[in-house]
Amino acid sequence: MANDLDDILNDEDDLASFFEEDATDGDDDLASLFAEEDDDSDDLASFFADDNDTEDDADLASFFDGDDDDNKEEENDLASFFAEEPSGTDNKDTTDLASFFGNDDDDDDDDDGGGLFGEILGAVSGKPEPILPYKKEKRKAKLDVTKSSKEDHRNVKRYTKSELDEQLKRDYKYMLGKPYMVIQPVTIMADYPYKKKKSNSDAIESYNVEYDYALVIGKLLKWRSTEQFTRKPYKLGEIMYMKRGVYWVNGTQMRMEPHFAIVLHRSYKRIKTKRIRDMLAPLKQRLRTGKPFSIYKEFPILIERTGVFS
Repeated sequence: MANDLDDILNDEDDLASFFEEDATDGDDDLASLFAEEDDDSDDLASFFADDNDTEDDADLASFFDGDDDDNKEEENDLASFFAEEPSGTDNKDTTDLASFFGNDDDDDDDDDGGGLFGEILGAVSGKPEPILPYKKEKRKAKLDVTKSSKEDHRNVKRYTKSELDEQLKRDYKYMLGKPYMVIQPVTIMADYPYKKKKSNSDAIESYNVEYDYALVIGKLLKWRSTEQFTRKPYKLGEIMYMKRGVYWVNGTQMRMEPHFAIVLHRSYKRIKTKRIRDMLAPLKQRLRTGKPFSIYKEFPILIERTGVFS
């Protein structure tokens, strides 16, 4: 029986040892489990730490730094764009702006060349009587560009640029010398076939023709029937030499310098005002500076002369 009790006690020791082993094993296993979880926590911490502190931070910083560099580069490019452009174009832009607001010395697209260019003295009620009579003359043009050629009647008689320039000077002297205001027909045309030399034939050949604008004072007898000028830009009207003096213009009293006044009756297509100025260039020393002509709806009325030889 004692042996049996010892066996039982031994069995209890075995059982205790069993439970101790289980406990220790379990504790060890549990500790190792939590230890492994701690390792995992360390791994997880290191995962977030890596994300926050290492390459990603550097990449993110470099990303924003790169953006800043890009922005700086773009800002520099933008600044250089705005800084460089005015330095090269200041004069041109200023000139273009001045020409837009009325500097007719540059090329422009205006048709009429109108505008009042003189010293405004005040308003005058009612239309006054002119101090000099106004006389309309229908004199035949001294250089009639519609006249048939003597060589071949199918062609028109052609002239050189110098011939038309000299005739313009003679027309100016004629109007200047009259004791009244002379009004004459005027024709302004594009693509007139000038002769290159006075000795050239009236027949148009590639070697003897120069196309340019022409201004003719006086009546053209065959304008409507001249096929060479069909469908080319032109302006038809009247022209008057404006002596130096004070004029009434649409109710305004103005002091004006010598220039040509033009009233248009018919117009086909566009002729720039610069072209008309170019055609009046032979008289630029005698006419108003920069504005040798103006286009009016009706001719201004001279109410006072301020110069004798103008």
